[in-house]
Amino acid sequence: MGFNKRGGGASNKTYLGVYSNQLVLEYTTLEDLESKVEALGLDVDKIKERKKTSGKNEGQSVFYYVIFDVEGLITDIRIKENDWGDFLEIELTDVDEVFVVSLGDVFSRMSKDFIRRVSNIDLQEYVNFGVWSLVNDNDKLVSGVKMYQNDEKVDYTLTRDDMPEGQQKRKGGKTVWDFTDQETFLYDHIVEFLGENFKSDTPNEKAPEKEAKEPAANAKKAPRKPRGKAEVANSKGVGPKDDMPF
Repeated sequence: MGFNKRGGGASNKTYLGVYSNQLVLEYTTLEDLESKVEALGLDVDKIKERKKTSGKNEGQSVFYYVIFDVEGLITDIRIKENDWGDFLEIELTDVDEVFVVSLGDVFSRMSKDFIRRVSNIDLQEYVNFGVWSLVNDNDKLVSGVKMYQNDEKVDYTLTRDDMPEGQQKRKGGKTVWDFTDQETFLYDHIVEFLGENFKSDTPNEKAPEKEAKEPAANAKKAPRKPRGKAEVANSKGVGPKDDMPF
């Protein structure tokens, strides 16, 4: 079955997200989540509650259920624009079960970790998909995705050496790391992958000096500019390479 909750399955379309470095099924009302959890054959007693900590709905309750992993064929990958940015979504299908996993902003740690592995995925084989987190040797929390096909780990296609490094800059009295070049590189990589593997019905105009291709529907717009966010170097000297999620 596609839904691995340590016993049980699901039907219809199920939307999952990431909260606190966990894969979760999340609803704004307890009743709706209980209904969904029961339909999936899961234990309603394991539902948890949290409070939103920012935004116009700060303090509002949200109810969620932690999922270990899901399994299926990756039938779509898309960059979906919303009020909070461009979010990376993965659709996995197992017969009549469809799971849509939102990894968050395309420049989030989870999304970047997925992008670094995506070219090693065999789209003709089932994928067991989940997320992970740990504290590394520098006492820094790192996280990413975990994927297995035929009991083999889907490893990185893009290593540290394949990507631009962050640039150390001064911002006021602080030293910060700017990953703009790295994020642009990863964004271009996923857009190219989508264009090559998830075709739309509308042919693209011929690009200069390149053969025309049919892009993924979500790859039609101009590439989004990387966010201007820079990370502050901590007292332990965490730098660009330490930002890698492994």
